[in-house]
Amino acid sequence: MTQAMVTSAVPFAESDADAVDAALDRLGANLVGDGRETLFMSGVHFLSITVVRGGPRQPTYLVFEITADGDADDARQSLSDRLTPWCHEILDAAKVERPENVAAFLKRYDVRTGQGLYRQPGLDFQGTPGMTVPRILAEFELARVIRDYLDLNSRATGPLSLLADIRRHVREDDRMRPLLVAEPVPRLPAQGEAKFDAPFLLSLVGRGALEFLWPLLLPLGALVAISTYLASANAGIVVGALTFVVGLSVVAVATVAVLLLAYLTLRRLEGENTPDDRPPDPVVLGDVLARENRSQQNHLAAVSTMQGHWLRAVTLRVAFFVIREMVRRRFRPGFLGEISTIHFARWVKLPGTDKLLFFSNYGGSWESYLEDFVTRASFGLTGVWSNALGFPRASNLFGEGASDGDRFKRWARRQQRPSRFWYSAYPHVTTARIRTNAAIRQGLCNATTVDEVEAWLGLFGSRVRPDALLETDQVQTLLFGGLSKHPHAALLAVALPHAPVACREWLASVEPKVTFGEEPPPDLVTNLAISSPGLGKLGLPDAVQAHFPPAFRMGMGHPVRARVLSDTGEDKPATWLWGGPDDDLDAVLLVYAADRATLDLAVADHVAGLARYGARLVHQVMPKPLPMADGGARSAVSEPFGFVDGVSQPIVRGTRRWMRQSDAIHVVEAGEFVLGYPDGRGYFPPSPSVPASQDPDNLLPLVDPVHSRGAYQPEFTGDGARGARDFGRNGSFLVVRQLRQDVDRFHDYLGRAAERYKDHPAAPRGLSVAQARAWIGAKMIGRWPNGTSLVRYPHGPGRPRPGQARARPDNEFLYGTEDPLGERCPLGAHIRRANPRDSLAPGSDDELSIVNRHRILRIGRAYETAGDDGRPTEQGLLFMCLNADIERQFEFIQQTWFMGRQFHGLENEVDPVTGRGGKMGRLTVPSPQGPLHLTGIEDFVSTRGGGYFFMPGRQALGYLSGPLRAAGLPGSAQLGPTDRGAAA
Repeated sequence: MTQAMVTSAVPFAESDADAVDAALDRLGANLVGDGRETLFMSGVHFLSITVVRGGPRQPTYLVFEITADGDADDARQSLSDRLTPWCHEILDAAKVERPENVAAFLKRYDVRTGQGLYRQPGLDFQGTPGMTVPRILAEFELARVIRDYLDLNSRATGPLSLLADIRRHVREDDRMRPLLVAEPVPRLPAQGEAKFDAPFLLSLVGRGALEFLWPLLLPLGALVAISTYLASANAGIVVGALTFVVGLSVVAVATVAVLLLAYLTLRRLEGENTPDDRPPDPVVLGDVLARENRSQQNHLAAVSTMQGHWLRAVTLRVAFFVIREMVRRRFRPGFLGEISTIHFARWVKLPGTDKLLFFSNYGGSWESYLEDFVTRASFGLTGVWSNALGFPRASNLFGEGASDGDRFKRWARRQQRPSRFWYSAYPHVTTARIRTNAAIRQGLCNATTVDEVEAWLGLFGSRVRPDALLETDQVQTLLFGGLSKHPHAALLAVALPHAPVACREWLASVEPKVTFGEEPPPDLVTNLAISSPGLGKLGLPDAVQAHFPPAFRMGMGHPVRARVLSDTGEDKPATWLWGGPDDDLDAVLLVYAADRATLDLAVADHVAGLARYGARLVHQVMPKPLPMADGGARSAVSEPFGFVDGVSQPIVRGTRRWMRQSDAIHVVEAGEFVLGYPDGRGYFPPSPSVPASQDPDNLLPLVDPVHSRGAYQPEFTGDGARGARDFGRNGSFLVVRQLRQDVDRFHDYLGRAAERYKDHPAAPRGLSVAQARAWIGAKMIGRWPNGTSLVRYPHGPGRPRPGQARARPDNEFLYGTEDPLGERCPLGAHIRRANPRDSLAPGSDDELSIVNRHRILRIGRAYETAGDDGRPTEQGLLFMCLNADIERQFEFIQQTWFMGRQFHGLENEVDPVTGRGGKMGRLTVPSPQGPLHLTGIEDFVSTRGGGYFFMPGRQALGYLSGPLRAAGLPGSAQLGPTDRGAAA
């Protein structure tokens, strides 16, 4: 059902205005009692009556503002049926003759607004379109009944069973039973900023020309047509064609001239405008404040005086037109940009006066309401109110103005009139609660999966879950950090048997040990990731596996991926210890422990479990224990070459680290690392899905057809509940590479280079050989060994501050802004290649956004193997990272940034640390004295093994660990840690 917004303006003598105000005060007080009962469930959402005093030689009006279900006649009739005696009393005070039919009387004085030059200017806005008064009140009561039930009953039975109990409880309530039938509600799309993009601007210009320029274009076009016809008839077709072309040119020139004149006039008027900074009348303000904040809602009645110039009548209409188009075509239903607190609002230019009225029924305080507009939608208020006297100075109609917050709010208070007579059908219900209550009803009727029920339960005491809010308890713990409080770790590479039932049984035994969420157990953490062949062995159908990206399905050891990663020659996969093209590699177990004894016990348990189910251990890597400072805190971690590692990491939006340290340079959207969430462009990465027929127990979350997450999106319940299921949700792709580092070769090169280049003009003067070694190593890495940056500390490592045991690595810098030429940190240095930041476009937020699309979340550790004599035989890095798109993130960094020979315009250079240059590697070190070319850089890093894996979310892991049905499809005959209670 639609809602009608009706304004009726009844003229009366200004001398009677005080008497009318007094009558409105008396009757307004009665709305708390008899009046509310009279209007209750009448279909009237909001009703106000306001006295608007006219200017010189202008009438004073009694303005009725009505918002009600149905059409305009229904709105007026609702008022007439219930409040006729009250209306008579008010009209008596105004000395207006009592009408027999109040509805007909109000219709006679109806103010009909519209767009275009010849319509009465005005604009309506509905914050909860399609929601009737009975429905709002019924769903409010339903939410209260369910909330009371939850308060009195335990949730130990699990989400699906709890939902069944709630449905049974509601069905037994005669008042609530009808609400078990779902009703459609307006869609609540994903959050995002509405922008004036090119297609919208073009459509805006076209529609604006039709609405505002036709009075000019129509007569000119007719003149062109007549002239062309006469010229063709008298002088022939050629002359007629020339006349037509000349005529069109005249029309175009005239149109441009009119628009230019109007624009110059507008700019002159804006320059001549004098903002009125007077404070509001304390008596009027006191009257206004006395009526505010009596419930969760407020009413704003503002009366402004228009500027007298004729152009303001046009620019007001233009502003209304632009706002209307934005609301219709760019904002989500019920929202003005990001503002969602308005129930109903209306602008009205009062006929026969210079008064511009604004009525708004909104949630929250006046201060928060105005502050929302100042910070989020000042352009709209400025576009309209800049046509009024005394408004803060605007620019180009929509600019500045209301963004001058303090001056604007003072001006707005002066326009405000007391809401003497104001009725709300649901004064204690906000727009957010209306939307949430509608979602609660939808979920009660249509929820089928554990995921849906858990999201639905989150609505109680909350709101619709934002798209970007991570379901942390569904994501494996490694995403939230490198587990520095668990210094001992092991990687177990696993080969599964060619027997899906045995594979499932093994996984079911491991599943309870896998750790999820941001709060890891203090003693032991286990995470699991599965390769593409491993998913096949677990019985995931080929049709589902086909939804995984090609890089993952091919695997790191495939010749195509090896070429992308420059794993060629001595590094080709055939030479690897594990993960090569002929190896059977199905999964990796990552085990982290607080002490070595706990780790050894857990590893032994896993190895025994593999043997029990016919699986085997392919390879094992034991990283070096992390150094721990006093008190168990993490100490600095250095990689084998001697440089502090793990300094620069992206900050995932929605994690606790983001809440503590939300630096804009490093904040990256969750969807860049976890499937099921928006990425840096606002889209959702492709996620593998499962047909509903292969998830009969509803273990997996639904695939949303428009990639919008959260609680119930009502347009997609009902039939949508039988659609595909999202297997990838809360999962991530894990890249593992065992990289051997030739420490002796690296330091030998630094020694030779120090002897050769310590006296080079580009090097600092007076360097000793040891200092030159450190300086050259820092130039190759991009940081000093202690982790401090070359950008901030170009002449030597940063020193500890007073009270610090060691210098803290710094990371809040921008290469392009602070070191555009690479004279501090060379353009080809390792960490600059790994994350160029704004190097290509100094200071550009867009460039940072583009670069952040290629970030990876590194979670690796150094490893070391020892011979019989205890001396190290091999050192290196167990490199691991998480990303949502292996090709766009990990492989892009490796191929385009590390191995890109023309990276940043360089000539035939690769990464000086991880590159594959043989003995022909080089690094250009720019300086004001001319560049230094470090040549003869050897290969210091080689690949020993690795693979691509999928780290599933909690629900996907529970789905995979269920037993196989006779048809060869996943089932859920046994319970896992995810609730698998019976659906209602």
